Amino acid sequence: MVLAVSCAKLEQIPDGINTTENLFRNERDAEAAVNAMYSSLGSHDIYNQFNETVQSQGTDDAEWGFGRNTGNADKLSMDKFTFTAASEVIYRYWEVHYRNINRTNIALKYVPGMDINEEKKKQFLGEAHFIRGLMYFNLVRLYGGVPLVLTATETLDGLEIARSSADAAFEQVITDFQFAKDNLPEIYESRDIGRATKGAARAMLVKAYLYNKQFQEAADEARGLMESGLYSLWPTYGEVFEISNKNKTESIFEIQYMSMGTAGNSNGSSYAGFFKPSALVMPVPPGGFGGYGDNPVTRSHYEAYSPGDQRRDVNVLYVPTAPASIRDPFYVNKYQDPDAFDVNDGGNNYFIARYADILLMYAEALHEMSPGNAAAYDAFNQVRRRAFGVPPTVPSPHDLTTGLTQTQFRDSILLERRLEFAFEGQRRYDLLRMGKLKEMMNVQDPTVLVEDHHVLLPIPQDELIINPLLTQNTGY
Repeated sequence: MVLAVSCAKLEQIPDGINTTENLFRNERDAEAAVNAMYSSLGSHDIYNQFNETVQSQGTDDAEWGFGRNTGNADKLSMDKFTFTAASEVIYRYWEVHYRNINRTNIALKYVPGMDINEEKKKQFLGEAHFIRGLMYFNLVRLYGGVPLVLTATETLDGLEIARSSADAAFEQVITDFQFAKDNLPEIYESRDIGRATKGAARAMLVKAYLYNKQFQEAADEARGLMESGLYSLWPTYGEVFEISNKNKTESIFEIQYMSMGTAGNSNGSSYAGFFKPSALVMPVPPGGFGGYGDNPVTRSHYEAYSPGDQRRDVNVLYVPTAPASIRDPFYVNKYQDPDAFDVNDGGNNYFIARYADILLMYAEALHEMSPGNAAAYDAFNQVRRRAFGVPPTVPSPHDLTTGLTQTQFRDSILLERRLEFAFEGQRRYDLLRMGKLKEMMNVQDPTVLVEDHHVLLPIPQDELIINPLLTQNTGY
């Protein structure tokens, strides 16, 4: 479809410029328009690579150097906090988000007037609102207040749009997720598994409310998900990430990938290859391939796991036979696919929300409102027990100590989330919302100079040039 054709910048050549009403003639056309939104989510510029560049390499969980290849200057700049408004990853992450926002806006303009099944219409509109909400949620957390484009861009008129406030952006995010919650189905038939559901919208509402410190609303939505009976924890942590277990049990929303076993796969995950150690670090078996060793794991992260925590070896690969020049031979292990044909052929999905996240967010929201709340400790301990191979409902020696202060409980949540959601695109967001990014980076590596203004990314320089109504974040 023409909707899949995109441009370098939203403001220069609007995505969908050739879109007309005759492209929305029947249900298949509407579905194709929505499918294009999902396709964009899986691109390298969002969830198939750059999300981890921002969320892990820009935190204390991963750091390049110390004997590892640092040839990718743009990724290195994220890692060392030397990025500028001209950095490519800063621009491309922004650009593809807005490209996808325009796809959602086009669907939201044309689908309502279509003569198609009303239930399918509700679904398509719910999906468009969900994805638009997800795009703006990412943007406001990383860039602060951003332009809120809520109508389809189909001409070259009216392209200069000023930034809205962060509060206005959060309000729009919640509005979109609420619409999705009210209109999406709870489950799909097998052919549509992987699409956003009512549960996915509720999970993102929990995240948005928690980020915005609306603790009662976050707790209410989380409790609703917990009481729905649709989701539960896998018995062991490793089962969560087995490729055969995609979209089951604990899954609420995942970005979909598929190994094709052939060269040139455009549907595969790159994490299986990009995170894999290179052939210089770990011998490649016959018929295999070496990776790039992206997101090299810090010793700080590796040593954060307590003895017996099964998550460590699922999340991190330790290569003691690595060349002596590599100071910390730790690599992301979570996304390896033994059947992948090459670095872009992984069959691993990428989690946006899973049930363990709901439990920990519920625990956090409850404890913020009522320190010492027993239900908060119970939700927390369900996740922690599973990490040590204990059934979630069975008390264990690994349970969180009761009677913690508010600060101690927050620190416990932050650590538990670091270990539970390692390399799932959560760390930077968690550090930002708890005001800990600069502090934790200084603990990890004091030589990396993190300034106060780094809590927001810069508005891309190219966007400032072509849109004079945009203003730059302080410090850039």
